[in-house]
Amino acid sequence: GTLPLKYLGLPLVSRKLTAMECRCLTSKLVAKTQAWASKCLSYSGRLQLIQAVLAGIQNFWTSNTIVPIATLKQCEKIMRAYLWAGSTGSSKAKVSWSQVCKPKVEGGLGLRKAIDCNKAAMVRLLWDVIIDRSSLWVRWTTWKYILSLRAHAASNLVYSIGRNSSWSLWYDLWFQNSSLVSKLGSRIIYESGLHRDAPLSEVIQDFVWSWPYHVWQLREISLACSNIPIRQSDVIGWVGEGRAFSFKSAWETLRSPAPLVPWQQLVWFRGAIPKHSFCLWLTFHKAHRTLDKLLAYGIVQQSQC
Repeated sequence: GTLPLKYLGLPLVSRKLTAMECRCLTSKLVAKTQAWASKCLSYSGRLQLIQAVLAGIQNFWTSNTIVPIATLKQCEKIMRAYLWAGSTGSSKAKVSWSQVCKPKVEGGLGLRKAIDCNKAAMVRLLWDVIIDRSSLWVRWTTWKYILSLRAHAASNLVYSIGRNSSWSLWYDLWFQNSSLVSKLGSRIIYESGLHRDAPLSEVIQDFVWSWPYHVWQLREISLACSNIPIRQSDVIGWVGEGRAFSFKSAWETLRSPAPLVPWQQLVWFRGAIPKHSFCLWLTFHKAHRTLDKLLAYGIVQQSQC
């Protein structure tokens, strides 16, 4: 066949998808919400459907390809409208969507922004490329659009250097998340007497750093490297506990964390009734339509019953 064709429901193309090609994604979300419109669910019931169904459909797309920002915003608009109004029409949100898309410990509902999820998934693809995972999907998705995130991915890598390290001495980001060329300039290659394509093993002998001392700039690098241990083999890890890469760890590096709220355990404790928890969550955000608020909006004339 000819491109674009569909594979597991996804348009298979050799370029970035367009909003028109992603209309089937938003159509699926709208169809789901319209089918649920007659169920008369509470806020907590709608939230569970969003987490279990709508977010799952969206994540299937965002985990495998770059989705246009306009489509991601439309997906969030559909979810937001369904959460607050139970339909896909316009809704008056009680709490901002940016607040909703925060972890519960930060005062949110545990949802995630679609754009952050898509970026985290693309960082995961970059990670697969970095560790040279032999996957057909990795080969297919190695295109220039995910390279916009390579600076972010590189800043979160942790290099464990081996005795026979094959990483580039000058161009790989093994030293303080940057390359020696970017720190010292390209002239340092000529002054050092080492080849431009020299591997890192050129300055390692028997698990000990061995730098050319006739260049004063490399003396400073040598002192800084004295605290970097040399291991048996090269290993690339990810920042965070255990240095193991995961979607969550990538997502955490992309979002802006908020302060923890002191009332999280009062709302989301084990055994709590979801409907009551949601109501209490609205209370802490001062989102209930009390008479004081209605008076401020000019809907009622007095705040007393």
